[in-house]
Amino acid sequence: MDKLKVLRVIFFILMILTCIVIFCFSNQDGEESKGVSGRVIRKVIDIFPGTKNKTEEEKIQITEKLQLLVRKLAHFTIYTILGITSSGFINTFSLKINRKIGFAFLIGFFYAISDEIHQLFSSGRSARVLDVCIDSLGVMFGILLTFLVISLCRKIRKKSLEKVNV
Repeated sequence: MDKLKVLRVIFFILMILTCIVIFCFSNQDGEESKGVSGRVIRKVIDIFPGTKNKTEEEKIQITEKLQLLVRKLAHFTIYTILGITSSGFINTFSLKINRKIGFAFLIGFFYAISDEIHQLFSSGRSARVLDVCIDSLGVMFGILLTFLVISLCRKIRKKSLEKVNV
């Protein structure tokens, strides 16, 4: 099996694993999902020097204020990973760059829509257009990161080849 096919299989597996992780998070009911983000915030509050000495009431207030931000940031982050893995997968095919970007984006966009629909069937959860937008921005960010890294690697490789040939 050549290097490109191996990369294709690796990125495909990573893309599917990312989708499974997203599915598992979306499968949590509303209280469980809120609890996860609350525990993450609380751990940061208890470690961060500016907040670790706050009273319990102040820590609860901080947690409540940050909950929405952390949840939306989690959406963005996991879909950034999906953007990276889907663009890594699509990049193993011989397509023009605009098609690669488009196909990678469509994978993430349609998965974001299906994820929101899936949440309709989880107790205490709902489907939100805003979440699809945040997820899609994450996908696009991941795609752009991937193509930036690929571009930088090609430039570095080209410079090292030029030095060898001189």
